Amino acid sequence: MTDRVAEHQMTELASLHALGALSQHEARAFEQHLAEGCHACSAEFDSFERTVGELALSVPEAQPPGEVLERLLARVNELPSSRVVDAVSGIASDQFVSIHAADGRWQEVQDGVLLKTLYIDQATGIATSLVRMMPGTFLPAHQHLGVEQFFVIEGDCNVAGQRLGPGAYHRAATGSTHDTTYTVDGTLFLLIAPEHYEVMEAR
Repeated sequence: MTDRVAEHQMTELASLHALGALSQHEARAFEQHLAEGCHACSAEFDSFERTVGELALSVPEAQPPGEVLERLLARVNELPSSRVVDAVSGIASDQFVSIHAADGRWQEVQDGVLLKTLYIDQATGIATSLVRMMPGTFLPAHQHLGVEQFFVIEGDCNVAGQRLGPGAYHRAATGSTHDTTYTVDGTLFLLIAPEHYEVMEAR
């Protein structure tokens, strides 16, 4: 499993670099890798960068009400500078979590299907995960115990009679059933769904 994960490490970095999700050290290492002439990773990065740009342009601009900024600045100006620093430090340590590309642990949940859990909301049982499926692999038919959402980052994901590519979003309602989900060339997608689902008997 370790070797198969390593083969896709750089292409995974391509998508995360396009999203601006790499640390400075990781970004420099990846850019050095591109400078060494890796055409595959360069093509991956260019593709993801275009997708990210299109997503950004598709969001309508929104201007917050002026009174919101005024109230915020007034609150900040009332605090001594030392309290502002302490407050920001407390928020950073308690409320924000960053997981870099090399962090976390991939688990092989079935042959050729890898899962990296990023977060589980204990109150709702909803998990946010990365799923990587190696070429030619599939997931069995299953019923959803809650709403399932996923966003394709790379490769092809064939589900509900559709072939989804990078940048595609898919949602399945609670109680719905996915017949076999498969990939031809391999795929990586971000999954937001209940931690558990019900596997259907083979038909």
